[in-house]
Amino acid sequence: MSDSYGPATAGGGIVVVGAGLAGPVAALYLARRHGRVTVLERHADPRRIPAGQGRSLMVILSERGRRVLRELGLEAAVRRICAPITGRCGHLPDGSTAVTPYSRDGAAIWAVERQALHRLLLDAAEAEPGVDLRFDHPVLAVDPAAPALLVGAGGAERWVRCRHVIGCDGVHSAVRGALVERGARARVSTLELAYQEIVLDLPDCDRGVMHYWPAGDALFGAFPQVSSRRFAGSVFFRREGPRPSYRAAVGGRALAEQFAAVFPRLAAGIPDLEEQLGAKPVSAVRLTRCDRWVLGGTAALVGDSCHAMAPFMGQGMNAAFEDVRTLVACLDRERDWERAFAAYERIRKGDGDAIADISYRHYWTMSRLPDPQHEAEEAIARRLVDLMPERFRPLYERCAFSEESYSLALTEEHRLRELARRILSRHGAGAAELPDPQLRAFAGAG
Repeated sequence: MSDSYGPATAGGGIVVVGAGLAGPVAALYLARRHGRVTVLERHADPRRIPAGQGRSLMVILSERGRRVLRELGLEAAVRRICAPITGRCGHLPDGSTAVTPYSRDGAAIWAVERQALHRLLLDAAEAEPGVDLRFDHPVLAVDPAAPALLVGAGGAERWVRCRHVIGCDGVHSAVRGALVERGARARVSTLELAYQEIVLDLPDCDRGVMHYWPAGDALFGAFPQVSSRRFAGSVFFRREGPRPSYRAAVGGRALAEQFAAVFPRLAAGIPDLEEQLGAKPVSAVRLTRCDRWVLGGTAALVGDSCHAMAPFMGQGMNAAFEDVRTLVACLDRERDWERAFAAYERIRKGDGDAIADISYRHYWTMSRLPDPQHEAEEAIARRLVDLMPERFRPLYERCAFSEESYSLALTEEHRLRELARRILSRHGAGAAELPDPQLRAFAGAG
């Protein structure tokens, strides 16, 4: 076997599979601590793709992701290409709007064009001593026993030795495949929703918040772009079934007609809607779960390779960055790679499962039309949060503006919702107007 991707010696021969957003971050952390790191990416260098033709127009940076960028010395550079977003504005079918702040103190998440962030991270990794980026190098198989990887390049395939493999290779992970071959159980599923991305002008919309239009079986959401005065939007329809769905509407004209039927006010302001929907691909939303994230001291999974999630909480990239930071912290503490990998899995797997669940449920929070029962429960939950901030905190705030474990955030949210439902059941729809002492007493008894 060739050793051309790094010597099979202690502290060397680290391979990161995948050069998406998490891959360069992993390479930067690892190269600064453990020497040479090679990043293998199956696709061509995305920096050569014209602006606007890459994946996912916008991604979100919250405190978890910003902490990683801060540690890598990249936060200030990234901040310059971001737009601060302090909340979301729901545009309801009756023409009314409802603004929900993301935090009680006005804190902002950062919206950034994915392509611009990806370029910045790749440039940083490429400039880092010890990092070797190789594009058009798909990893076809992984042999953890050797350890070695089967790499395709230039029309040929060859086995390449390494010492440690970090799988940042997404939903269709070759590294995860190696774990499955050795007994891990994994599931890749496809959400009943699919989406397309378009750009549009929203001259009357506040650029400091995310805007969304709920429609029950459909949803449209938009973030302001930094590179222009336009908004980047995503429209979600069901994959199957009657309209509105991607099965029922195929081609630009049919999709534009369907869009106009569901979002008439929006459609009226997008003159090239048919052209955009006819040209943009329909993307599936895939989810992954895996019961094992590591194999000995040889292989570890990060990000979408082990917990791909629905995009509705804006936590996918942040969770992946936090995975890397946790993995490196375990290596710093343990020194021994097998013990470090085991600690990483023990710390992060529950959180990966939790944020995947949270993200899926958040879609229904955003897409649902006004419902008196749900609105009453929401009002009680808000009262409890305002009345007892030392005990309760909104779920979004826990995920976006803290480093609290996702699993704890989910547990606390269940506790808050269960209490709100008990109060609603006992006192009815007017429970949100109960006097403070009465509400506090009930919460204390609960």
